[in-house]
Amino acid sequence: MCVLRALHLRADRQPGARRLPHRAPAAPPLAPFVERSGHRGGDAAADAGALALQPLPAVLGRPDRGARRVLLPVHRGLLRVGDAPGARSTAVAGAALNAWTQRLRLVLAIPALVGIFFLGQAILDARAVRLDLTPERRYTLSDHARKILDGLPADVRVIAFLRAQDPRNLLIRDLLRQVALRSPRVHVDILDVNRSPALARQYGVDSYGALVVESDGRRRMFSNPREEVLLAALLQVTRQERKVVGWVVGHGEGDLVDTDRHRGFSTARALLEQEYYEVRPVTLIGDEVPVEVTVLVIAGPQKDFLAEELTALDRYLQRPGQALIMLDPLRAPDLGHFLRRFAVDLPADVVVDPAARLYGGEFLTMQIPIARSEHPILTPLDASPLFSRARSVAMLPVEHEVAVGVPFLRAGEESWATTDTGVLRTGAAHFVSGRDRRGPTVGLEVAFRTLTPPGAEPQQGRLIVYGNAGFANNFFIEFLGNTDLFVNTVNWLAREPQAIAHRPHRQELGLQQFYVSAEEGDATFWAAAVVEPAIFAVIGLVLSVRRRWR
Repeated sequence: MCVLRALHLRADRQPGARRLPHRAPAAPPLAPFVERSGHRGGDAAADAGALALQPLPAVLGRPDRGARRVLLPVHRGLLRVGDAPGARSTAVAGAALNAWTQRLRLVLAIPALVGIFFLGQAILDARAVRLDLTPERRYTLSDHARKILDGLPADVRVIAFLRAQDPRNLLIRDLLRQVALRSPRVHVDILDVNRSPALARQYGVDSYGALVVESDGRRRMFSNPREEVLLAALLQVTRQERKVVGWVVGHGEGDLVDTDRHRGFSTARALLEQEYYEVRPVTLIGDEVPVEVTVLVIAGPQKDFLAEELTALDRYLQRPGQALIMLDPLRAPDLGHFLRRFAVDLPADVVVDPAARLYGGEFLTMQIPIARSEHPILTPLDASPLFSRARSVAMLPVEHEVAVGVPFLRAGEESWATTDTGVLRTGAAHFVSGRDRRGPTVGLEVAFRTLTPPGAEPQQGRLIVYGNAGFANNFFIEFLGNTDLFVNTVNWLAREPQAIAHRPHRQELGLQQFYVSAEEGDATFWAAAVVEPAIFAVIGLVLSVRRRWR
C-alpha cells in the first residue's frame, strides 16, 4: 500500500494546450514527486496511472470558473510558472520561482500605489479640498472668510515678508495659499526679508512675518497674521466707505473701552472693528445723532431716558434709521414705553427655562433654541445663543401696516415669562397658570414706515430688539452662538448681507468649551449611571440562571 507523505497541489486554471485536463492521471515526471513511499517495487509510470491528480478549481467544487485575475498580467514565459511537463523542472525550482515572482509583483505594485496616492492628494490639493478634524478648524477657512473672499469687489495684492527657517512660515504660507485658491482676485507674493531689504524699507516693514495688503492705492500692514486679521485688512482696502456704528452712552450702558468681564463691551467693539466698522460713542442730549451713523446701538441702559433723548432717538429713526436695542428686565421703562409707537411691547417680566438651563446652573441662564429658517441672522449660527436674565419681547397689533414684526428668537417649549420679578433674587420659579406665558419671544425685528410728507415716497426703518444685553458683554459674547448673533445683527441692520456668516472660534490648544443643558445632563446621567450598568446586571443574571438550570 502507498503512503502519501507530502502532497503539493499545483493550480490548473483551465484545460488547454500543455495542461492537465480535469481528472487526468498524473504525468510521469510528477509521479516520483507525488508518490514517495518506501515501496519501490513498481514502475513509476505504472504507478502514475493509478493516481488521479485534480486541479484546485475542481477540488473546490467550481471546475468551470474562469482564470484568476492577477495584479500585473505579463507574458507567461516571464513571470508565470507553467505546468510540470512544460516547465521541465523540479517542484523545488518551481516553488522558488513562484516566490520570486510574487516579490517582483510586490516591488512593481508599491510604486504604482504610491503614485496613485500622490496623484489623488495633488487633485484634492489643487481643488482646496480638506478634511479638517481639529476642533477649532484651524486648517480650513471659515464660512465668514469664504463669503468675504467670494465678494471682493477689486483685485488685492498680499505681500508676505518672511524669514527663512521661521517656525511660523508653514502656517502663514498655508493661510495665504487657501486665500489665493479661494479667490482669483487675491494675488500673493512671498518674499524673504533678508533678500529683499530695499522692498521691505519701501513698505515700512521692520519685523519678520509682516503682511502688506494693498488695493487701489489703499494699504494695510500687520504682523502675526491670523484669518480674522487678514480678513479685516481685506475689508479695509476694498470697501469704499467705512460705516459708523453709534453706541449710545449716558445711561449706564456697557462701556466700549471697559475690559471688565461682566460690565465691559470691549470685545464687542473689537469684533465690530474687525468687520471694518467705526464704533463711535453717541449722546442723545443736546445734539442730533450724527448723519453718518448707519446703526445705532443701545446696550443695556441702567437708567431711564429723558424725554429730550427719546425725541432725538425718534428723529433718528424717522430718517429712516436702523437701531439695535438690548434691554434687560426692569430697566429703562420709559424707553420701553417709547418703543410701543413702533408696535414693540416690553412687559415687566422675566424669562425662565428650567429645561434649557446649563446643567447644574440656575433657571435664569438658558440656551435659546434657534430656527435657522426664521431669519437670515440665525441661518449661519452653529450653536444656540446663551442668555442670562432675559425679558420677553412681543409685537403689538397695528393698523394700516405701519409696522411689521418678525419674532425670530424664542425661548424653549418648557420656558415661560413670569411677572414675579422676585426670581431675579431667588433664582427659582414655578409656573403659575393664568399669570405666566409659555414660550415667550426674546428677539424681535420690526420694519416700520417713516413719517413722510404727502406725495413723498415712503421709506422704511428697521429695529431689532433683544430682551437681554448681557449676551454681548465680555463674559458671555464668546459663549456658544453669541458672537455670531451680535455681529450678524449689526451686519443685517447695516445692510451688509454678505458679511452675515459663522465666524471661527479661536480656542486655546488643549482647552475645549463643553456646554451641557439640564435635559442633556439628565439624559447622560441616566444612560451612563443607570441604564448601562442595568444592562450588564441583567445579562449577568440571565447567564447565571442558565448555568444553574443546566
